[in-house]
Amino acid sequence: APVSILAFLILVTFAWGAYLLDNYDEDDYFRGSDDMSVGQFLVRNVAMPDVQRLYYTVPPAVVGVGGGGVNAGPVASGAIVGANGYVITTLHSVANVPDITVQVATSAGIRRFPAQVVKTIPGHNLALLKLQTTEKFLHFRMANIQTVVPGQQVFAFGRNMAGAPLVRQGMVQSSDAPLAVGTTQITHLLRSDAVYSWEQTGGPLVNAQGDLVGINIAATGPTGKVEGFTVPAQVIVSHLQDVVRFKTGGAAGVAPPAAQTVAMGSSSWWSKAKAVVGGPTAVPGMGMNVVQGTVTTGIPSGMPFVDTDHVGGAKIGGYSIADILGLGMLALAAGVTGGMMTMGGGVLQVAGMMVFFGYGMYLIRPVVFLTNVVVYGAAALRNDKAQLVQWDKVKPLIPWGVAGVVIGYFIGNAIGDSVVGVLLGLFALIMAGKAVLEILQPNAGEDTAEAIAAAEAGDEMDELMALAEGTTRPKTSGIALPEGPTRSAVLGLPMGLFSGILGISGGVIEVPLQRYIGRISLQNAIANSSVLVFWASVAGSVVAFIHGGSTGLIHWEAPVTLALVMIPGAYVGGILGARLMRVL
Repeated sequence: APVSILAFLILVTFAWGAYLLDNYDEDDYFRGSDDMSVGQFLVRNVAMPDVQRLYYTVPPAVVGVGGGGVNAGPVASGAIVGANGYVITTLHSVANVPDITVQVATSAGIRRFPAQVVKTIPGHNLALLKLQTTEKFLHFRMANIQTVVPGQQVFAFGRNMAGAPLVRQGMVQSSDAPLAVGTTQITHLLRSDAVYSWEQTGGPLVNAQGDLVGINIAATGPTGKVEGFTVPAQVIVSHLQDVVRFKTGGAAGVAPPAAQTVAMGSSSWWSKAKAVVGGPTAVPGMGMNVVQGTVTTGIPSGMPFVDTDHVGGAKIGGYSIADILGLGMLALAAGVTGGMMTMGGGVLQVAGMMVFFGYGMYLIRPVVFLTNVVVYGAAALRNDKAQLVQWDKVKPLIPWGVAGVVIGYFIGNAIGDSVVGVLLGLFALIMAGKAVLEILQPNAGEDTAEAIAAAEAGDEMDELMALAEGTTRPKTSGIALPEGPTRSAVLGLPMGLFSGILGISGGVIEVPLQRYIGRISLQNAIANSSVLVFWASVAGSVVAFIHGGSTGLIHWEAPVTLALVMIPGAYVGGILGARLMRVL
């Protein structure tokens, strides 16, 4: 026995070593290590950077963000903040762009990559994009923003309409500056004269070490000229560290050995960029991407500002305690809704993650699928134990449900988040109308009755199903379809399609189908639906992770962590919803 244990431990050691090597190659070196960051590249390969070397090194990590047209130019700039292709830009730049394309400078010239919105932060006008590729990129470390003071030397980069890089050297004019855009008051901003053109909107503001101080916003000042604001690094990290593993560089307040000014001979491409935008001191006409806001004319000065809202605090897996509690409460509310009304929980979860937390559907779908696997898997086991699952009716439907969720997943990806949001709202509206109709006409379509055996006492979910409707339940007349593939497709495919497209569980579709077309009782319809949702969610999880991983769109850590945060609330919410339904 001791020899066997020792041999096993040796194998485990080698397996762990192999995992570490593979993980190091993929995560530490490529995705998040300093070896692929602008700042560390400057230190290791170019020695201590002077300004001209900064101009040569930073542009590969600066991208152009635009639409998907063949000849469409960029509408904003962006900054690559993760080697796997995470890009930060301004939200207003991509809010109404159906097919986002990111232009990246490579050794082979400008390449265009499709991208999807992973998360948005409306309160700070930020959008996190993910390039749909598994390639690796030079990226920015986050600067130590705590040392930033007025007068600090910085450099604002961007890409113009032709895709050429442009840059201006300037100073931090003030810290903790506000900017009113419409009804939104954006706070905790830096203000810098390095931002002078709308083409720098969404681009990076970097320090002399090549680290990211923040993301630029060009706004219209009182005189009609462009005023520069920057969302600082600590705000970005605070909002997006649940998705991206940021690396932090050196102090942002360290000045270069000798400050230089931008000149015609700084680099070959700078001359071209200067010619396009009209020179480093010229203020071009307001472009399409200049924010129309209220700019404060005064430029305050003082000590380095400490943003207590976005710095420090306990973090668990990259999430603040407040975010964990918020996600848990959302999952609890969705679980209660689904458990109490047998519908609407998935709609609430998806809509809440989109509206309150800013997540995109590419990240929401795998989270919801994983949550449903656990919650509905447990419910299916309980229903089977109570002998409520009609396996002879369920088994023919499972392949159709699985096929539906796979097809729906790709349809949902193709139509985009904005269309999914509209469909989600319409779907919820239709379901609400259906519920009102059933309240006004409670016996519509029912003409016969059938005795329903109560579930075994002691099991909360099964007891709910029996007590919620009493010991008898009318059997619906519905539509009589003969047994066969057509019937199975009608009962199984719609649930999968809606689940894949909208990211919902699909029970809200399947239960009525089981009742009015399958012509079975409510208890059995709910039980059968729990089995179908479980298998559809398993298939959805598999396809979401395989497709997301193969296209370089997601990494498993973010959706798995989100699911782990939300599963307990959803599960407990389902039990609470069951009790509430029984009481009501």
